[in-house]
Amino acid sequence: MADSAAVQQTTDKSAQIALSPEAEAQYERITRNLQEVTSGEIIRKVLSEGEVVRAYWGSATTGRPHIAYCVPLLKIADFLTAGLEPNPFADLHAFLDASKSTLETVQHRVKYYSRLLKAVFTTLGVPTDKLKFVTGTSYQLKADYTLDVYRFHALTSTREAEHAGADVVKESESPLMSSLLYPGLQALDEQYLDVHFQFGGVDQRKIFMYAAHFLPKLGYAKRAHLMNAMVPGLSGGKMSASDPKSKIDFLDTAADVKAKIKSALCPPGTVENNGVLAFVKAVLIPVQALRIEQAAGRGEPAPVGEGSFVKPGAPEGTVFSISRPEKFGGDIHISSYEELEKEYVAEKIHPGDLKTGVQDALIQLLEPIRKMFDEDKEWQEIERQAYPDSSLAPAKPEEKKVKKKDVRSKPPTEEERAALRAAKEQEKAAKAAAKASNEGTQPPVPAPGTIKPAELVQKSANAAKTEPTPVASGSGSRSVTSTNLPKLKLIAKGKVRDIYAIPGEDDKLLFVATDRMSAFDVIMNNGIPSKGVTLTTLSLFWFDKLKHIIPNHVLTPSPSSCFGTPAEAWNEFPRSLDEYRDQLEGRSMIVKKCEVVKIEAIVRGYITGSAWSEYKKSQTVHSIPMPAGLVESAKLPKPLFTPSTKADQGEHDENIHPDKVKDICGPELAADIERIAIQLYTEAAQYALQRGLILADTKFEFGLLQSPSSPNKPTLILIDEVLTPDSSRYWSEADYTPGKPQASFDKQYLRDWLIAEGLKAKEDVTLPEHVVSETRRKYEEARDRVMGLGEFGKHGKIGVKAGDEDTGLQTDQVEDAIKEEAKKL
Repeated sequence: MADSAAVQQTTDKSAQIALSPEAEAQYERITRNLQEVTSGEIIRKVLSEGEVVRAYWGSATTGRPHIAYCVPLLKIADFLTAGLEPNPFADLHAFLDASKSTLETVQHRVKYYSRLLKAVFTTLGVPTDKLKFVTGTSYQLKADYTLDVYRFHALTSTREAEHAGADVVKESESPLMSSLLYPGLQALDEQYLDVHFQFGGVDQRKIFMYAAHFLPKLGYAKRAHLMNAMVPGLSGGKMSASDPKSKIDFLDTAADVKAKIKSALCPPGTVENNGVLAFVKAVLIPVQALRIEQAAGRGEPAPVGEGSFVKPGAPEGTVFSISRPEKFGGDIHISSYEELEKEYVAEKIHPGDLKTGVQDALIQLLEPIRKMFDEDKEWQEIERQAYPDSSLAPAKPEEKKVKKKDVRSKPPTEEERAALRAAKEQEKAAKAAAKASNEGTQPPVPAPGTIKPAELVQKSANAAKTEPTPVASGSGSRSVTSTNLPKLKLIAKGKVRDIYAIPGEDDKLLFVATDRMSAFDVIMNNGIPSKGVTLTTLSLFWFDKLKHIIPNHVLTPSPSSCFGTPAEAWNEFPRSLDEYRDQLEGRSMIVKKCEVVKIEAIVRGYITGSAWSEYKKSQTVHSIPMPAGLVESAKLPKPLFTPSTKADQGEHDENIHPDKVKDICGPELAADIERIAIQLYTEAAQYALQRGLILADTKFEFGLLQSPSSPNKPTLILIDEVLTPDSSRYWSEADYTPGKPQASFDKQYLRDWLIAEGLKAKEDVTLPEHVVSETRRKYEEARDRVMGLGEFGKHGKIGVKAGDEDTGLQTDQVEDAIKEEAKKL
């Protein structure tokens, strides 16, 4: 099953070291199925001298191990069968990894990891007699190691250390010193474990190169480095122990597996970021290949049925079977991953079928591991101490508590009553936090500290002074239509966004997308619940999608957060904003401060709205002559740049001819804006069409970012929001009919209602419940169609269930995140 194309071989030097056929076979097994190998000649030299190759796999014992660990474990199985001596673990690393846990907890987690990984190897049929679990504290606290830590870090700079850990250690506004030590300790482990190579994921590459560069400077040997590819999470991003939705735990029940696979991101016909398909490639098929090799070594035929991912009766050479009802074509049998991918891209295999096959295989793979855990009381106790807030061990029987009588002679004072109420609230919040941790969700609020009666009085006084967040009339959930961040300076308040300065960060701004709703340049009295979250989510998605065309102003959160929960994105914000979390989470971005270009770059692909009104009068759009005979909603011969002025607050935007942009911005910048705006529209429109949406028109805004190196030539960047229902007009491709107005997924529904009620451009308008709910539905459906979420598949159409009513076509992380936020608020 080796994939030679996936391995970046070392240097020509490695091939020059001749090996015996047996040693060559060993080297091939050691290096197969990897993404990259560096300094392979070191391993070849050891093999040529007939020595035993010693390997190190460092695993920081932080979060619970998940199924992506199968990738390195399968590789360690290769090492073991090749006669190597692998050494996993280093507990101090976990302690230094952003102080995720106490040293005592880490020691319990080391025991948990070793128990679990041995159980996995046993399930895979891999002997563990040569496997040695080494804890970092067994040598990292000794004097010579400590001296080398000083020597190592005297050679390197903070920038080099930061760069080395960039892909492993989590970034923060104020990183701890421990995060700078972490890569150096991992480098020194190679010397103190006396290994010939270190193995890890490709995300460790910078640390490996850091070790290869600095160890020789200390007089120590350079080691080889072997790297496996990373497995995408079920949510589409990295599979992470800190994201419960992205991964499956080794101890998850069959019900847990089914629920997580059901909600996994699995777009039909799409390979990129498809966590389900990637898992088959990286884990399930290699596990079956290992079983086939083991059977061949015993002189037995390839396994089928129980203890195999191949169903009885499958053709010879099958490595993975998928159960499918006869009415949909019967079972599917796959002989290689390449065949599976080809069939999936051609949409001959439905996402529901693929999910069924993966969940069946996973349940079969994990069942014996869970059984070992359920039967091992000692392991359960280790797990309970390692992960007290999310333990899967059966609950201990509680000791009967004897309630003491209160024999006070006087009734409690008001201060004592207040303290009692505070204690009860504290206990309630702590229970909610523990429950949320067990369920893998964000607790509604952090468990508060001890509150004294005097503090309660002060809190009540402060609460009375605080301006309450307005609630949308009849919306049924909290709606942030106004922000109140007293410690931050309000820079601007637009129709939708509130913009704040960030103390001590002169080059950054805080953008907050509220739920305010405007139409015809007038803000409604009430907002659309969660609209700001929807706009921010969709903007982050498009900013990332179009970043190859033009850079944008987003600094925080990362664009990939659009596929996560608001709580996960909030972890990327500075902790100084935590007191305003209820107003900012999910709807805010920290952006680069820049000079705003006073132009709204509107691009039209279809004639509708004000453009159609102008055309009927003069056969022009923005004073640009247009072909005769166009009908309403007709597609234009090519995308048309139709800019408007960007009016100051309280003023109205004015449509202008493209030539007037030259007078405002200068000829060179005007040409760049027109060219880039049309390119952005064209690519976005093509992408939307694949998802069953027509992008009729849209508005882009740009900024100029000054650079100290080129003060006279600022960089043009994309700013504000991008391709949201607030700034764009989306139509359903399936319902598109030229010659009449089109139903759209934007605020046109609201505009039409205002016109019908005689309220166009009127002040003091309160939207009724049905207008609020329908507008919200349209905005969220536009988001789901564009991002391929929920019930909307690759082409923006409701997915077919493939005979399994319980197996959905797509995940809906964004909708789940918003629902979680609504519950929390």
